[in-house]
Amino acid sequence: MAEGQRKESKWAPYLAILPDQLHSLVFWSDAELAELQASAVIKKIGKKGAEDMFSTHVAPLGLDHYSVEICHKVASVIMAYAFDIPDPSDEPASGGKEKEADDDLVSDNGEDEKTILSMIPLADMLNADADRNNARLVCDNEDLEMRAIAPIKKGEEIFNDYGQLPRSDLLRRYGYVTDRYSAYDVAEISTELIVSAFRNGKVHSSLAKLSPESLKQRLELAEREGVYEESFDLLHPGPDEPVIPDELLAFLYILLVNEDHLKAILDSQSSLPSRSKLATELAGEILKTLLQTREKEYLTTVEEDEHLLQDSNLPVRTRMAIQVRLGEKNVLRAAVQEASTFTGSNHRMRLGPSKAANEKGGKRKAEDLGQARKKGRSR
Repeated sequence: MAEGQRKESKWAPYLAILPDQLHSLVFWSDAELAELQASAVIKKIGKKGAEDMFSTHVAPLGLDHYSVEICHKVASVIMAYAFDIPDPSDEPASGGKEKEADDDLVSDNGEDEKTILSMIPLADMLNADADRNNARLVCDNEDLEMRAIAPIKKGEEIFNDYGQLPRSDLLRRYGYVTDRYSAYDVAEISTELIVSAFRNGKVHSSLAKLSPESLKQRLELAEREGVYEESFDLLHPGPDEPVIPDELLAFLYILLVNEDHLKAILDSQSSLPSRSKLATELAGEILKTLLQTREKEYLTTVEEDEHLLQDSNLPVRTRMAIQVRLGEKNVLRAAVQEASTFTGSNHRMRLGPSKAANEKGGKRKAEDLGQARKKGRSR
């Protein structure tokens, strides 16, 4: 902030190429943010938290050019342009790891590796592209190198990469949107929406609502089993990745399982079943109801958004907001389609027993679901 006010600063040439205007969400007005409608990204902006930090840590320094606006600009530039570099003073926990394992500049495991934020002018010369990424910035001892990761012909552009980010995060962190990242769009469905439907008995016509005691018990079990999240991420399907995550199906199973089998799980006499036993017709019907309820939280439909984007005179921020919310609604519709393919039954669920439950040999081996994956799953 201080260096930016000094024309004679040795950093002046670099600071001069940084943008004067940023489209990161922290700079949007309330009216502009409203265009994002029901996108979960609105709750991730963190503007108030940032301003509290500015007043606590920056304001007391008594800088001549201090203002909240400048602080937001500096913080946003750092968020958009800085890299997490392995801290050279941090010794590897194993003591014997090969250096090549930590060669990538952007740490994939910040919990295990201490990093420092660094601005790197060379990297800022390159655009980023998820599909055409052909170079990466790596740390080799004390040197930083931009290395090609694919053949680059003479005259071709060199592209860095931000990783598999949904366009909502691309907009929040970097202030722009591109359709090249649409394959990584994410829609979130909150646990509160799901629990509210079960609490009010609005998930299925033949399913009684859960009592407060039973609901509390099931939520505690979901937390114990590692399948409780504040929200669940839905992604476009990949070769080995469904739209609807295993954690969400397991969470629904805990809400649907009958009292006898609930007690068996609570007493650790039974485990959560595999995905094939979770993706039942009942679960699919309930998921469709929940997902359609989630889509209705947006004020416009997919078709209306597609029509709006045909207007070439849309303000930049309005266009980006429509692209983000449309991408999320497309994911929700893909999830509805996937839920529609669920078949079969599970006699352990609270809805009455089906033909499958009366078949001989109905006893099966319980299959562990496995450790729940974190949100923001990678393909």
